[in-house]
Amino acid sequence: MMDLDKIKMITSIKNMERFDENKFQSVILDGKIRYHEYRQKKPYDLSIMINHEKEELAIEFTSKISELSFFDLINESTIDECFCVIEEFVEFDEEVRDILDEFEVVKCDVTKDIPFTDDIKKLKRYILSNLKNYDKWKCEPYRGGFTLSKIVGTKGYKKRLSIYPKAHELKLRKNRAFVEEVDNFDEGDSYVYDDHFRDIIRFEMNINTKAQIRELLNIPDNKLSSVLSSSANPILDVLNEALKEPEENNSVLSAWKEYKDVLVLKDCDNNLGKVENKIRSLTSKNTSITRMMKPYRELHKRLQNKPSFDLRKLVV
Repeated sequence: MMDLDKIKMITSIKNMERFDENKFQSVILDGKIRYHEYRQKKPYDLSIMINHEKEELAIEFTSKISELSFFDLINESTIDECFCVIEEFVEFDEEVRDILDEFEVVKCDVTKDIPFTDDIKKLKRYILSNLKNYDKWKCEPYRGGFTLSKIVGTKGYKKRLSIYPKAHELKLRKNRAFVEEVDNFDEGDSYVYDDHFRDIIRFEMNINTKAQIRELLNIPDNKLSSVLSSSANPILDVLNEALKEPEENNSVLSAWKEYKDVLVLKDCDNNLGKVENKIRSLTSKNTSITRMMKPYRELHKRLQNKPSFDLRKLVV
């Protein structure tokens, strides 16, 4: 089942039975109503555009549209709840489940919420040290975490994966109104922050073209039903594209040598200064300390960067 944090979809206005004109702004050109528009940012994002010239209805919203989809994201199980809110503005001819094929998804953010108790900085260090090509991929700060982006000039080939602590993002000023609406504060405690989203890292991939949606979700069309039922994992696909394969050492001799070096580091409390003093105390004055220290420095660096997790398995 596909989970989304944000979605934009379009359909024919023929599927719309009525809309509440009092909630919409009319845009009139040459004495003719061209479209009706509704937009809000708080407590959740919702945009509805009724384009009378194109006879098209466009709806864009985030998972904050309802408490159910906020906690469980937008998916096959929560889409009815999302439409319940939308139908406060626009009503449809048929039941939601009967018209899913009538909606075409043009943008979406594929999302995974992952329990993660480690430091998110380790995720970033791991990614930066394992990129296949530093000219094609870059990392930038984002919402207490970072983004991994593919550097290309063509929109259809751009890829952007955001990785950030969800609780941190919810504490931003722009989300305060929403959190206060769904949360019950008790002497400063917050269910949203401290219980539900504590130690949750969000992986969020922005897909902004119809062609990319079909390609990355491995679906034949852009129907809402196809998107929601997709079993693809575009987040894992992007990580596989951006990162080197995990190193495997098949040399028994090398593995045994590394094992002994690890024991030396542990005996010296993983302190390279102590390792160097130990070498000096147990070798002759003619020994090249630089040469002797080289494998320990390299091993220490790898162990420092080596995460206590398998990044790819996190998002499977």
